[in-house]
Amino acid sequence: MSESMDPAEKKRKTIIGAALIVTLVAVVLVEDEADIVTEPVQPVASQKTARPSTGRTDKQEIKNEYLNVAKLGQRTFDPQAGELFAATSWAPKRPPVNPQQQAILEQQRAKAKSKTPPPAPTPPPPPLQFKYIGKAIAGNRIWVFLTQDNENYIARIGEKIDEQYRLDTINDESVTLTYLPLNAKQVLPINDKQTGNFR
Repeated sequence: MSESMDPAEKKRKTIIGAALIVTLVAVVLVEDEADIVTEPVQPVASQKTARPSTGRTDKQEIKNEYLNVAKLGQRTFDPQAGELFAATSWAPKRPPVNPQQQAILEQQRAKAKSKTPPPAPTPPPPPLQFKYIGKAIAGNRIWVFLTQDNENYIARIGEKIDEQYRLDTINDESVTLTYLPLNAKQVLPINDKQTGNFR
């Protein structure tokens, strides 16, 4: 007996069968990928080893491999080469000076110095206008009496007279004064007969 199938049932079975076939094919492909053995990749030989070697090239390569670096010498560097802010002058360099030219230059410099005018001499102090009147002695202290332009002055050693002179020393023959603006010493001769004593 043959069973009759309606078209819907036939279509359904066809779809199921196609799905089953697709599943089987996928399983087979997965198993094939699992069976693939991965082989380790060998490094590619360098161009030097891949080329057919000859006796001449082998010697050259050995020489290059064992090159003696010490024979190359050592580079010398200019210390100014690395300075970014080194001064640069575009002026032409002076020619070297020989000993004769050096001696001539020294003579010229000496003449130039000798031509320099000497410093102006210090002006002399004005002549003394004081007149000695006399002196008085009291123990170790001595007073001197002077006059100038109808003005009388009494001073001891170390004191100022008229803000321009200082009395420095007194003896029987002279009185020494210093003109303070020029720090110049002047001597006033005296006659020591006019001496008084205080008691």
